Amino acid sequence: MKDAEKTSRPESAADLTGSVVWQTVKTPALRKLVSAIVHEALKDWAKNSKFKARMTAHVEDIVGKVLSSDSESESRTGAELGKLVTAFARETNEALQQGVKVVDDPRQTAINDFIVHTDFGEIKEMVDRSEEHLLQNINVTIDCIWAYPAKVGSILASLVSAGNISVKSIALILGSLLKNLGPDLTADILLSIVRELNGKEIGKLTNTLTELLRRLHTGSYLLARGGKPLFEIYLTNFLKDALGEIDPDIFTKARVALAEDAETIAKSMAEVLSENEKHLFASLAAYSALENPKIRAQAVKMSLYEDADPEKFTEAAAAGISDLDTQIMAENVNAALRIINNLHEARPQLFATLLRGFADSADEDELAKTARWLVPELVSSFKTLAPAVMPSLINGFCEMVEADHSGEMKKAIGNLRAVMMGDGGEK
Repeated sequence: MKDAEKTSRPESAADLTGSVVWQTVKTPALRKLVSAIVHEALKDWAKNSKFKARMTAHVEDIVGKVLSSDSESESRTGAELGKLVTAFARETNEALQQGVKVVDDPRQTAINDFIVHTDFGEIKEMVDRSEEHLLQNINVTIDCIWAYPAKVGSILASLVSAGNISVKSIALILGSLLKNLGPDLTADILLSIVRELNGKEIGKLTNTLTELLRRLHTGSYLLARGGKPLFEIYLTNFLKDALGEIDPDIFTKARVALAEDAETIAKSMAEVLSENEKHLFASLAAYSALENPKIRAQAVKMSLYEDADPEKFTEAAAAGISDLDTQIMAENVNAALRIINNLHEARPQLFATLLRGFADSADEDELAKTARWLVPELVSSFKTLAPAVMPSLINGFCEMVEADHSGEMKKAIGNLRAVMMGDGGEK
């Protein structure tokens, strides 16, 4: 009876751990390592003694026989490892079912003892002092490895191979999902991740992060110096130090190189698409299908505003819009105009050359052809909307013209009248 209970009782995690370690030691790779360690230890013990040397030979023979394993050792190791994981989970579950003891006093714990008796200042000083030595060792390593450039090439090639293996592995894993699961099971398995997410805890985390950000922002202003928040002071100093070390010529050349590389990518993509017209036309044919969800999403947002409580929406919208700094907006426009005017005064022909170059390059025949069909279609399409818009536009135009009595305005009105009363206007 006792033997039956003993055989039916599941093995403990400790027993299985010992079995896994022993089976691992008996694998060919580790067996050689253990044999080598035993050989060196016995040789060090025997030294110049012939008697001990004869004994070590027998001991090594015995150790070799003990470590020798059959062909199923590796498979048994895998089985024992699986049993170990299961036993660990089982024993953990049993312990948790019995209830976790609540710590009455956190100071009476090993964690507290560790924190109390650990001098983090010493650790910080150790890290600071190790900087020079660590960088020196890195420099030595770099110098040594570049003495053999082929090794550098091998390392980089190994990284590429590892990347290729990773890509192939991911493709195999995802391919197995597509092969063995239908759309419903695929959606159920993958979307179960979303279902199991704890929205309340994520909301609490969001509150914590936003409060941390708010305190950081508020504290930066409370610690302001000379009217500048502390964040601005530190960031300015950081950027000064960084930009002081950046070579402007090299940095600009790098930006130019990136821009030209973007052009190269576009050319390569165009060349590939020209040889694979199915991809090109498939994307073009799906243009509406790609844009319609964006349009409908915008419609949902507008509908949300429209269906909201009118009083609350008006109050919120007014508060949001009224705080716009229109003075700074106007100053930005003024600054842009001043920059353009100063540039024109310094180089009067610059804009004329640019505009003339565009006009000379434009195809006049194609432009005229487009205008001949586009303008009539625009007029025909929007003719029904003209009564709603044109009276207000014309009246507004007349009101603005009448408000200006300068000589330039009078001259402009005279020119307009002459054109309208000419042959084209009379007809």
